[in-house]
Amino acid sequence: MDLTVYFCSNEGLSAQDVREMYKVNEDWGGNEELLEGYQYKFLRNFSPRPSYLKWPFGLVNFGIIKEIIQNRPDSVILMSWMNPTWWMALAICAIFRIPFFYMTDANVQIEPLRSNLKRRIKRILLGRVVFKLSSGFLCAGTANDSFYKMYGVNEKKLFPFAYSWGYAPLFKKSEQLKPLRSRLREYFDIPEKNLVILYCGRLSREKNLFNLVGAYHRLDHDRKSLVFAGDGDLRQALQQYAGDLGASSVYFPGFQNRDQIAKYYAVSDVLVLPSVRETWGMVVNEAMCFGLAVVVSHQVGAGVDLVVDGQNGFVVATDEDAILRGIQRYSDLSEDERILMGKRSIEIMEEWTNRDLAEQLVQNVESVKNSRGH
Repeated sequence: MDLTVYFCSNEGLSAQDVREMYKVNEDWGGNEELLEGYQYKFLRNFSPRPSYLKWPFGLVNFGIIKEIIQNRPDSVILMSWMNPTWWMALAICAIFRIPFFYMTDANVQIEPLRSNLKRRIKRILLGRVVFKLSSGFLCAGTANDSFYKMYGVNEKKLFPFAYSWGYAPLFKKSEQLKPLRSRLREYFDIPEKNLVILYCGRLSREKNLFNLVGAYHRLDHDRKSLVFAGDGDLRQALQQYAGDLGASSVYFPGFQNRDQIAKYYAVSDVLVLPSVRETWGMVVNEAMCFGLAVVVSHQVGAGVDLVVDGQNGFVVATDEDAILRGIQRYSDLSEDERILMGKRSIEIMEEWTNRDLAEQLVQNVESVKNSRGH
């Protein structure tokens, strides 16, 4: 497979996105690994406000037109339909009859919460135009698959292609850190015997963190701690809210890069992701590699595929009472039952990663080419 990746932005390397989202001056870490093993090219972005975070004109890469016309690839994979760069790529592919696939993590759970007008517009623009032109969709799990079906995509165009690569280093890191769990808790000033609840990610509105703090405060458990490994606009407000409630043993260590976050997974017992909007939630995958149980809201895309309710965690609604019930159910388990949950998380992630995505992709592209008589 001859792969070339066109980058519309260098934000993943410059960490500009991290600074904006997490209000810090650090990067993710491990940048030296991001460009290894494949061909790539950075395209100039002509946007007046350049960023993949800014819709709808954050990415304006006119160079994509020249690249597709000159190279005439067997297929093109697009990561979104939300910026001019993607619109240009789609148009050129349609004109020159080049098969193109979408690979996004949009999930179906949020759609019923949108207004009827927005859904009607999407049915027209996406379902009847954009999605009709696409040769196929590389689906990031069940919720993503259901999203496309909601907008009229034929099942024959849907191909499994989920987030299941790159976790071997996390499994290895977990094994290395297990013997250091007590020492790390002492280093972080977390009591050794406490039940440690971890949230990992941006401190922002869509993550539903005030309800998490409220649920934690009401949790019926004598020895407990809540750790927010992340930063963002809501940090000060969350600290104030926890103080007003009198919630004890709540930690705000701030943003943690890829090298440091593993230590927080290692000292924790359960990850909670209570978002009211979450397309996938990669922290769920990562936490499970460390043998954590997970409590996720029904809006988290990863929950559909990776959380088996009652086996390795719980899926809950987004209100405070529901979040409390999920955490309380885990809290009430015996030590042996918690250990079994952690083992089940690891088993599910091992199954999830034991798939040959490259072979699936080649087969999908070949099937489309053959159907077109190429």
